[in-house]
Amino acid sequence: VELICDGVHVHPAIVRTAIAAKTPARVVAITDGTAASGLPPGSRAHLGSRPIVAADAARLDNGALAGSVLTMDRAFAMLVRQCHVDLVDAARMCATTPADDLRLPAHGRIRPGAIADVVVLDSELNVEATYVGGRKAWERVPGF
Repeated sequence: VELICDGVHVHPAIVRTAIAAKTPARVVAITDGTAASGLPPGSRAHLGSRPIVAADAARLDNGALAGSVLTMDRAFAMLVRQCHVDLVDAARMCATTPADDLRLPAHGRIRPGAIADVVVLDSELNVEATYVGGRKAWERVPGF
């Protein structure tokens, strides 16, 4: 089961129901992200040739749903905070299960020989740093 974990496309109660029915090993958290993903509310982008606005989701000018503005760190936070999923199961649905579905055994897990793409979160589930192939690729600048 693939679920857009933004609370707009799929209500948190339905996410919880799907997880209970299928288990975290059979649920994949996805973003359905558009070019507006991660942009501040009110920002404009395009979906093909159509303009979209970042809001609770990506919206066409007439307000119709056009996709999401979700990033995977926010999907993880939604699973933990609104769906009451524990950190391990949320990580499984955001990383391990998708990697397994794609038959990428060296991805989506932390173990010897794995690719070592890792996101470090703080206690508020904000991204502090990212590592790609075991090398730091990005780190939050203090104060921002």
